[in-house]
Amino acid sequence: MVNPNAICDVELLAKGEVGSDERDYAIRKIRAQCELGHEPVLSAVVKLRLRDNTALDLPAIAEVSIDLNGVAIRAHAAGKTVTEAVDHLDERLSRRLRRRRKRLEDRRRDPEPDSTHSSPGYMSIPPDERQVVRHKTLALHPMSLEEAADEMDQLDHSFFLFLDVDHEVDRVIYRNGSSIICVSPEIPGEDLPGDTRPPIHSGPLVLNHLPLAEAEALLDEGDEPFVFFAVPGSDRGQVVYRRYDGHYGLIMPAD
Repeated sequence: MVNPNAICDVELLAKGEVGSDERDYAIRKIRAQCELGHEPVLSAVVKLRLRDNTALDLPAIAEVSIDLNGVAIRAHAAGKTVTEAVDHLDERLSRRLRRRRKRLEDRRRDPEPDSTHSSPGYMSIPPDERQVVRHKTLALHPMSLEEAADEMDQLDHSFFLFLDVDHEVDRVIYRNGSSIICVSPEIPGEDLPGDTRPPIHSGPLVLNHLPLAEAEALLDEGDEPFVFFAVPGSDRGQVVYRRYDGHYGLIMPAD
């Protein structure tokens, strides 16, 4: 029996010294994921890139964009070799397809969710009563801009703090008021992605060096949902953000 969710072609784009065996391996892996799906796969595009900077620990990049019944599912991964990157990509794509399937199953079980569960607005609390009530210390894993954008979308967050694998600097990727994806701080001369996914734009934020109290004050004074900053004496980026309960959350990288 022919699987109704199978696709005829997986489009592959390669940059750098990517061998034919590596291309075939990537196509087989992605095709297998598509054929295991429970929704029609309308298209699939795989990109392989082998960066020529041999000083990089993870020079190989693999990414995929699948049109799953009209919904874009994306994943990105890096590796020491193209094959290793494809294996990591395969694992991440599998997790995201399983996550989507679970969400669909949850909706079928609860087709009319309680409207009170919709995202509320920010509660109003006087500034002198606001506290940092959620403090996350994360081991930031190096990733590409595309991978960071996908992680933000998969987590359903409005911003995501990450360590840029290409530039070895903490950055924040976020959606502005118009839902445009932006990344900060700006890297002069950077070639931002946008050919196989919604484009990523350079954002106006800079990494200001501020004590936490001053970052909180900036958050109080403006309408932005978060402030991207580094404490004096450190170049590690942190984010203090508004919580729906009116208090603050803080995300900082583990040293």
